This record gives sequence, structure tokens and C-alpha cells, in this order.
Amino acid sequence: MSQHKTNTASRLPPAWHPDELHFLEQQGISNANLHAANLTRVKERWIHNTLREVFLSNNGYVLKRYSHFPGRKDYRKVWKREHDALCRLEGLNTPTSKNYISVQHTAGISSTLHVRTLLPGATVSWDSDDDLDHLAKFMSAIHWRYVVTLDPQQENFIRTDNPEYPIGFIDFGRARTYNGMTPFMLINIGKDLAKLSIEGGLTPQQFVTFSNHYNRYINLNPLQDALVRLSIRYWKGRHNRKQNRKISRAHKI
Repeated sequence: MSQHKTNTASRLPPAWHPDELHFLEQQGISNANLHAANLTRVKERWIHNTLREVFLSNNGYVLKRYSHFPGRKDYRKVWKREHDALCRLEGLNTPTSKNYISVQHTAGISSTLHVRTLLPGATVSWDSDDDLDHLAKFMSAIHWRYVVTLDPQQENFIRTDNPEYPIGFIDFGRARTYNGMTPFMLINIGKDLAKLSIEGGLTPQQFVTFSNHYNRYINLNPLQDALVRLSIRYWKGRHNRKQNRKISRAHKI
């Protein structure tokens, strides 16, 4: 474990590839000199031998760069999930995806760079029934575009000045898109809602209130609704069983 940490920590991010610089020029983020964009790196973390970096530009863009080094990598195509979801959700209170590009630096090192807009807003706290109603309207709008976020943590929601959807969402790296209200879509709606109840910062009573608003907006038929409810129970039960196992192991130590 310590050897892995040392190896990754000692690796430097790849230098910006000429194709990446050209891509940023095309998107209007920088000129030929990347430093003119005043990029600020705000996040960096390793997943196996993949380095994830997040940059903010001074003209309102978020750049996510995934650099793959030799060895075991994070093979999830996070950039494609986010790009596909944001394209499907265009017009809602979400960022706009510009595009992504993949480059080969050396025989063993490659990068994918994804660019999207920055959606400004403030942190949310579910203080009122209106907040829960706005959240329900927004989540149902996402689901009716056949998208599930699968990461509805409270920190991913923001409060904005959008009059139609005052609540926005900013991280679709775990999102999935479907071609209709299929059984898989309905099961993942249940998973999305179960995660919201666990990670979204809602009290149990607030989640009940949210669910009442959500059901009114989503307006599923009885069979669809039954499948979503079954999925919610399964994913919440799965989470509870995991938590109980953790508690049991802790007591044994």
C-alpha cells in the first residue's frame, strides 16, 4: 500500500499536449498560450494509476482531466457519462458540456480532457417545503429526460437564481442515460432516490415530503411506480445491511 502511494505521489501530471491546447482554443477557453486562461487546479486525486484533476478557468469553465499511467487504471469513462447526461439535460439547471478529447502523450501515458461550463450557485440546505418541492420538480425533470444522477449528495446540489428550477446539480460523473422509461431506467430511478434519502441531507420526514411532491411531478403508471418503490426498498435495505456489518465488525475489534 505504501509503495503504491509513493509511486503515484512521485508521478507528475503529463505536460499539456498540443492537441489539448488546440482543443481549448477551439472551445474559447485559452489562446495558444495555455497560461492565458489562468487555470486554477482545485482538485487532484489518484484512483489506482489514473490521475484525476479538476481545473477552473477565469472565464467560467470547468476542465476535468483524466491521465492514465502504466499499470492498473480506473477504466470508467466518467467523461462520457457526464457529457452524454449533460447533452440530454440541455435546458435544465445543469452545466453545459462542451466536449472531450483523448490524447496519447507517450506509449504508456494517455489523457482525456473534458470541458464543461461552470454553473454558479450557493450551497443548499433543505429549510422549507418549497425547497423540497423545487428539488422534486428538478429530479423528476431529470428522470423524464431518461437520466439518473446516481450521485445525489447534498454537495452536488446548488441553489441558483433560475426561476423555473431554483435547485441545480453540478456533477454527473456517475450518471447513466437510457432510451426510455425502461425497467432498467425505473430500477435506477429507485437507486437514485434511495441514494438521495441516504446522502442528500434530508431527514426521514423531509424525504417523505419530497417523495409526495416527486410522485406528483413524475406521474408514473401503477406498474412503473411499483418497480421504483421496490428498487428504493432494495437499495435502502442493501445500504442498511452494509452499515450493520460495519458496526458488527467494529464491535469485534
